[in-house]
Amino acid sequence: MMLIKKKTDITMILESFSDLAQWDAAGKKFYLVFSDRKRGGQWTLMGYDEDRYSVHGLGEDYRDEAELFFEEPSQVHSFLWENRAAFNAALKPAAMCS
Repeated sequence: MMLIKKKTDITMILESFSDLAQWDAAGKKFYLVFSDRKRGGQWTLMGYDEDRYSVHGLGEDYRDEAELFFEEPSQVHSFLWENRAAFNAALKPAAMCS
């Protein structure tokens, strides 16, 4: 099972994102949903062709206006590092099924 334990794990996660995430045929993107523990809702991390990533937050009391695209690889790395516990928790059930 691939989890974020150290910062270098994030590169491996992103390289295999299409194996970990669900496919959205309409949006032509891979996506993975996990808890937004700060705001009490959920994050959806989306991966597109050419290593472009975005995130969208949704909760009972909030809804982000639009996807926020990460301009630099370091930004998606920082986002995943800050949210690694919730990201890892979302991956664990999937790993148990396979």
